Amino acid sequence: MRHLPTSLSTGTRIALLFLLLLAGLLLAGAVVTLLGRWASPDEEGRLVMIYAGTVVQSLIAIAAPALSLAFLTEKRPARYLGLSGNDKMGREIVFTLAIFLFSYPLASFLSQWNRQMVLPEAFRDLERMMRSMEDAAMETTELILSFDTVGGLLVNLLVVGVLAAVSEELFFRGALQQLLQEWYRSGHAAVWTSAVVFSLIHFQFYGFLPRMLLGALLGYLFLYTRNLWIPILFHFINNAIVILVHYFWGSTTWFRELDELPLTLPYLAVSVTGGLVTLLLFRLYRTDASTGQRRTI
Repeated sequence: MRHLPTSLSTGTRIALLFLLLLAGLLLAGAVVTLLGRWASPDEEGRLVMIYAGTVVQSLIAIAAPALSLAFLTEKRPARYLGLSGNDKMGREIVFTLAIFLFSYPLASFLSQWNRQMVLPEAFRDLERMMRSMEDAAMETTELILSFDTVGGLLVNLLVVGVLAAVSEELFFRGALQQLLQEWYRSGHAAVWTSAVVFSLIHFQFYGFLPRMLLGALLGYLFLYTRNLWIPILFHFINNAIVILVHYFWGSTTWFRELDELPLTLPYLAVSVTGGLVTLLLFRLYRTDASTGQRRTI
């Protein structure tokens, strides 16, 4: 089944990955356009098309390029992508939950700060365009999260939670980050470059910083565990928390006021503390993993 030589350079494989991404986006767009001919023009039809577009894009444009490249160029594609798992899964899950808990305040602070950014007057037109794109994205998100039934909740957990987490981690961590690490010869450079690309490709300037932090956390989880199921779990938890909180408390006053939290000094202090604890946890995990590896040699 393998048609490409395994001697392809890293740069060539990176270029091929993005060519496959472009081809996938074009194909996904064509499929969604075709499906749109049968969709009703009302809000229900629009919602169906949003879900259809999300599923098609996740499978064809995001997951398929990573899987195709791995199958075409690697002898053990599942192992290369980090899908084989390992015998330390329980320990890694606990570590992942701790990272999520302690990094959340910093992600929240960055989200508020990013959302309140104002560009200089010279970039006013650019800011209007970015605000318009952000508003459109938020409108789509609100429509998706507007389901108030158990069935709607399960659909969101499956599509926005599971499918998005699996497909995006396959592309950005399983494929792109590993290729960048081969290219840079540096895990840190690969993590942050893939995190920037991960955030940029969502085309939401007012969510760029927290999404880049999310990408970096996911990247380091993969870098240190070499188990793609770990960043997939973290990614799913991140998305599922938003879905569940919106479902159970979306109409409450305190939830609506979350978007207006002031950037106070105590808020900053808690965020910085959480960030420092997160760094310490990564350091301890890496040291412990290195020690354990030496013991088995």
